[in-house]
Amino acid sequence: MRIAIIGGGASGALTALHLARGLPVGSAEIIVIEPAEEIGRGLAYSTDDPGHLLNVRAANMSAFADQPDHLFQWLQTKGPCAARPTPLCFIPRSMYGAYIADIARELTAAGGMRHVRERCVDLVETGNSVVLALESGGIVVADIAILAIGNDGRPVLNGIPAVGPWAGDALKNLSADLPVLLVGTGLTMVDMALSLDRQGHRGKITALSPRGLLSQVHRNVKPIVVPANDVPFGAELSKLSSWVRQFCANVVNEGGDWRSAIDALRPHTQRLWRSTSLAQRQRFVRHARAYWDVHRHRLAPEVQTQLSSLRAAGRLEIIAGRSVDAEQRKDAITIRIVRRGQNEIETCNFARLVDCTGPIHDPRQSTNPLIRSLLARGAARPDPLSIGLDIDQEYSLIDASSRRSNRVRAIGPLTRAAFWECIAYPTSVSSVATLPILSPGLHLPAPGTSERPQQALQSAGKRASVKQSGAGNGTNPWRLRSDHSSPRQRY
Repeated sequence: MRIAIIGGGASGALTALHLARGLPVGSAEIIVIEPAEEIGRGLAYSTDDPGHLLNVRAANMSAFADQPDHLFQWLQTKGPCAARPTPLCFIPRSMYGAYIADIARELTAAGGMRHVRERCVDLVETGNSVVLALESGGIVVADIAILAIGNDGRPVLNGIPAVGPWAGDALKNLSADLPVLLVGTGLTMVDMALSLDRQGHRGKITALSPRGLLSQVHRNVKPIVVPANDVPFGAELSKLSSWVRQFCANVVNEGGDWRSAIDALRPHTQRLWRSTSLAQRQRFVRHARAYWDVHRHRLAPEVQTQLSSLRAAGRLEIIAGRSVDAEQRKDAITIRIVRRGQNEIETCNFARLVDCTGPIHDPRQSTNPLIRSLLARGAARPDPLSIGLDIDQEYSLIDASSRRSNRVRAIGPLTRAAFWECIAYPTSVSSVATLPILSPGLHLPAPGTSERPQQALQSAGKRASVKQSGAGNGTNPWRLRSDHSSPRQRY
């Protein structure tokens, strides 16, 4: 069996790792298709700023659910010499990226997976295979394909001349005393504000979002357990919200911390989400999501201290409001802002606007060529909330005609609508470890009549040239060419 994983960020790397651990030795060939040189970092962990910390403690970030101290042991043996890690510390995201990348290298060296440095631009499911078209013109033929495409970076704000936060030049060539607007007040804004401070910027930093909410801070709290029988699964949003508030209040009244209450809900979050109706999910995304996020996804204490210092010094202002319009002028960007609850329009000038509103969620806005191709052909469809792709409870893709794919799965951010907390640790580790392909008794669909790979792609509106060298003469037709020079390669 050949399994092709499209995407080599953290989701793709963890998927490959747990497939290699869970499947019988020698029963599967695992290929990760990822254009980057290194597997494991993706957008989330590619930052090189040491001040960009994880918002989860090291003790909860192991790549192995059955080895919770694995990351901590790695930090002690392979981490930077200057590091003095503890299980409760918050390490830099770049360090965590190095951890996942190191695991991926070990898996590759052991023959557990192969890395194809290509970009997948389309895939077609046939009767007995999945044919993946590569940007170079080559193809990969697999039995199962897993979409592990991570967060899709947003290029610019609609109608506003903003730069993306992870662009290489987002904060470069910026005079130290000029004002900067960060659009969004979530975790990305926090990273950008700290980066500006670290590079010596002394101008005013303004952060703008509709509610002006900032993430709460982590504290060392005593863990508690809430039995499933106590959780009101299937309740309407208003009743569920009241129950959560009362639960937190009860914990605090008994001498505990509300953080313990929120953390106690983690094992139940996906079931809570699945038990609610579509209408209730829509209400949550529209009205309650921002409040949940700032309590669920909290800041490292040292990060919160830095933010408080910036605000106390008047260098960072958080505004609840919205932008009316923006205009790029010769020496500045003029933007008009209306604060929440007010009618007056403020006109402000900024030297730089940085879009910190987070990654694209609606797949119809994706810049990824594979997602765009699947949607254009009807081989996939957005979920009803338009925050990911439509999949079933076994991670199988659902097409525009409501048909379930037998051979294409999705994992990670693409599955938000089905599982909600699909990217937060340790939930994401549990998700890939229990991917249905690992379940006992799961069999591949019986082979049927299928087209040749080239014909399958052509019928989908694509053309791919297939290199058949080595087939039928005793050599391996799937061998990678060492120079990657042929645009007609078949993997």
